[in-house]
Amino acid sequence: MCNLKKIIFITALLCLSLIAYSYADQPLVETQLPNSLSEGLMHLLALVDPGQRVAFDAQRIAPLLEFVKTTKPRNALYYANPEIGSPSAYYDFDIQRSFTDLLKYNFSPDIPAVATTPSSTRLSYWEEIEHHGNKLPSLWKESSSLDAPIVIKGSEVFENTPDTFSGAYYKYDLYRSIIVFAYNRQKVLISISKQKDASRVGNKGYILGSDENWDYYYTGRPGITLPGLGWIRTHMYDSFGISIYHEMDKDAPLLRCAVFKCVRAGWAKINVVKTMHIYDGLLRFSRSFKEIMESPRLPAEAALAHVFSGIRNQPVTALQAKMNIYAQILQKRYGRTRSPSAKWKPEILQNKSHWARMSKLEMQSALVVEYMKSALGKTKEKEVEKLFDLKP
Repeated sequence: MCNLKKIIFITALLCLSLIAYSYADQPLVETQLPNSLSEGLMHLLALVDPGQRVAFDAQRIAPLLEFVKTTKPRNALYYANPEIGSPSAYYDFDIQRSFTDLLKYNFSPDIPAVATTPSSTRLSYWEEIEHHGNKLPSLWKESSSLDAPIVIKGSEVFENTPDTFSGAYYKYDLYRSIIVFAYNRQKVLISISKQKDASRVGNKGYILGSDENWDYYYTGRPGITLPGLGWIRTHMYDSFGISIYHEMDKDAPLLRCAVFKCVRAGWAKINVVKTMHIYDGLLRFSRSFKEIMESPRLPAEAALAHVFSGIRNQPVTALQAKMNIYAQILQKRYGRTRSPSAKWKPEILQNKSHWARMSKLEMQSALVVEYMKSALGKTKEKEVEKLFDLKP
C-alpha cells in the first residue's frame, strides 16, 4: 500500500510540474547564472552559517551586485550553479521607494514582516539577535553615513502562507543575517537566511478567493489540498535565500530588489520542487511587496507602528473577540458563493473552535493584514470598522 501511495504521489506531482510551466505568457528559458557570481553567493551563505566566522567583504560580491543592476531578458528563468544549491531561482524587480523607506517599513522592530509581504508571510519573528540588546535596531537611524558595514545576525521563526500548488504551509527556524553597507556611493541591504532543520510537517491551508486578496485559512491539520492526496505529510527539507536591495540612484526613489532562493521540499525525503515553482513564489512575493510599497495610500511608518503597537498590546481575550468579528467578515466575503473548483467548503468559516485555537501571534498577524488592506483601499472602511473600532 505504501508503494502504491508513493507511485500516486509522484505521478500527481509530475503532472503539477508540467502545469506549472504553462503559466508564463511567453516560454521561459532556464538559464544558469554566470559562474562569476558563484563566489559572491557562497560568501554570503557563509556569513549566515553560525559554524563559520567569516568577515563580510563587499569586493567578493562585486560581480553579483553588478549583475543585479543589469537589465535581463524578460523570458530568462535564472538559477544558480547546482553546486551552490538546487533547485533554485532568481528574480529581480524595481520599486519606486527610497532606501530609507525600505528600512523604515521592512526592517523595523515596530512593523511586522507580514505588513509588507502578506502573500508570502504568515508569521516571522526574531528569536535571538546577537548584540543590539537582542532587538532589531532602527537601521534607518544608523545608516546615514555607513563608514563601515552594519552586520546583524540572529535566528528567526518563520511560517509561510499556503502554497498556490499544494495548499501546504510550513513553520520552520532560520538563521538570519542582515548587512547594510555602501557600494560605489550607493546604499545596499542584503538579507540572508538559511533554514536550520527540516520544517514542522506541512499543514493544509486554503487561499480564499484570489491570492491578491491576501485572505487565507490555516486549518492546522497535516496534509495538502490536492484531490486524492490530502493524506500526504510533507516537509520543507532545506532552504536558503538571499535578498538584495540596491539603491539605483541616491537622488531618486528607486530600488532594485533581487531575490535568489533555493528550496527542497516534498514527502518521504523526495524533493518535488522545481525551478519554476520557486520562480512563481518569487513573483508572488514581488507583486504584493511592490503593490504595498508603491501605494500612494501607504500610511507613514510611524502611524503603522502606532497601530501595530496597539494590536500587540491587546490581551488574548480581546484578540479572541476580534477573531469572532474577523470570522464574520470572511463569511460575508466568501461564505455564500465560491468557485466550483475551490478546494474548500464555506462551512469551514463557521467553525468557532478553529478561531479559538489560534495563538496570540496568529491573531495579531490576521489583524495586521486586515489593517493593511483597509489602509490601502483593498477593503471598505465600513467592512472592517468593528474590527478596528474605526467609528465610535
